[in-house]
Amino acid sequence: MKIVIVGGSFAGIHTAMLLRRYCSDSEIILIEKQNEIGYIPSGFSLFLQHKITDKEQLCWMTKEELAKEYHIEVYTGVTVTGIKGKKIMLASTKDHEDNENRETMQFDRLVIATGSSQSFPELSLSELDQIYSVKASSEMANLQQKIETAKKIAIIGAGQVGLDIAEAVITAGKEVHLYESRRSLLFRYFDAEMTEDLAKEMEKRGVHLFLKEQVQVLTEQNEAFLETEKRKEAYDLILLANHTRPDNRIWKEQLRLNDDGTIWVDDYLQTSQEDVYAIGDAIQVTFRPTLEKMFVSLVNNAIRTAQAVSKTISGFPTKDVGTYRPVGNQWFGYYLGSVGLTEGESIFYPGKIEIHEIECPVSAVSRKTVKLKLLCDTHQHLIGAQLQSKSSIFHLLDLLTIAVEHQWTLAQLEEQELFFQPEYRVPKLWTKVADSANEN
Repeated sequence: MKIVIVGGSFAGIHTAMLLRRYCSDSEIILIEKQNEIGYIPSGFSLFLQHKITDKEQLCWMTKEELAKEYHIEVYTGVTVTGIKGKKIMLASTKDHEDNENRETMQFDRLVIATGSSQSFPELSLSELDQIYSVKASSEMANLQQKIETAKKIAIIGAGQVGLDIAEAVITAGKEVHLYESRRSLLFRYFDAEMTEDLAKEMEKRGVHLFLKEQVQVLTEQNEAFLETEKRKEAYDLILLANHTRPDNRIWKEQLRLNDDGTIWVDDYLQTSQEDVYAIGDAIQVTFRPTLEKMFVSLVNNAIRTAQAVSKTISGFPTKDVGTYRPVGNQWFGYYLGSVGLTEGESIFYPGKIEIHEIECPVSAVSRKTVKLKLLCDTHQHLIGAQLQSKSSIFHLLDLLTIAVEHQWTLAQLEEQELFFQPEYRVPKLWTKVADSANEN
């Protein structure tokens, strides 16, 4: 069986590795339009903050490693332009001398894992010199030079990527203006009160926050200009960190697309064409708390869909179960985590919810606290959790993710036997939070 995978990021690479395990005798080919594979989305901000010191660390996997360790044939610098029957159309194959003039490639199974990127309406980034997408790995060298020489920088989008870049750029001593159309930071994953302390800390460190301001126009005339309903500002550099979207235009003549431009797939991640599958950022997935379909641009979502499609292609049909959307990171000294339903999304939940809020020490010997917001159904099953602390709480985020996935009650959460040391854990009774319950 010949399996072709289009896309060399987390979804595509994990599919290739898993298919080699499940289909050991198959010919597996991975195609990536960039010159490298395995680019880490947040790698550039880590590099700017010197948390990554070698540019080679920007990629967690190379084509040489994938070829050597998993016997995957990797084509980089190759653009796929469409599909016709059991063939894909190729624009170039620069790194394979014996196939330089090949224009098509046959397949038995095709997996589309083309990811997503930032964009702005009626704006061609390739023609601009002062407006960049922070996710375009091919522009990292140019972007680094631009940031070094710029004094005043605007960032559009206060999601995870926007906060990553804001912290990196403000640390470099730049004037930073951060624009967000919603009323709070990280609105997709956190209720507003969970990010208020973070917003105050960002402003304290010099980041100018412009919340509830929709950027309407971007132009270049010697300087880069940004316009909202309230202001027009000139900048040395404008960085797009707004919510990413997939570009599936090359498939629209052959495959059914959803209204938001994602590729339609069935429960087994097969598209409207037999033997053609799509995963990761290319599709919508089920948000398990509400069962609604949504676009989710997260690495864990990419890996989960890669696992499901690999089993299906190998002869073990596996439905994608959907996501509880766990996210977490550290910004400006604050650790934040979220999984499952937020209070803002509770209007889409079919039943009543109860909200439990508590603040407790992060360990038995620490004065630092963790702020918790837990959402439960009327039977006390966990359906969502948010965390905020000045101390690392990711072990707790992992535990709450498992609790939400398995629909544990607060009492069941208490019953789990877990590692304990006073420096790292606190013997807190989870049912204690029920005393401060707020029925929504």
